[in-house]
Amino acid sequence: MWLATRDTNPTGRNLCSSGRARLSFGHTRDVVLVHGTARMLTREELPAEVGDACAAKDGWDPRKDHPSYVFFHVTPQVLQAWGTVSEMAGRTLMRDGEWLV
Repeated sequence: MWLATRDTNPTGRNLCSSGRARLSFGHTRDVVLVHGTARMLTREELPAEVGDACAAKDGWDPRKDHPSYVFFHVTPQVLQAWGTVSEMAGRTLMRDGEWLV
């Protein structure tokens, strides 16, 4: 997963200093939680195809917006899912970067 944020804001500073990320996707009763490692890249280090894909998807290109924007490549290590489905046996779907399902 790729993130773009300013290196001066709390998210950017925390990702730079810890190298860890926790992301959540979805609604409160149906959420996916991703724990992973985060590696910072400058706009010069970012692969062009990644920057182009992000700009095309979002209609905004942080590479051109402000020099303080940096990019983070998040590699999932643990992936958990919560849902309202009662037959869900476990919540951990990935551990140490390896799929369990």
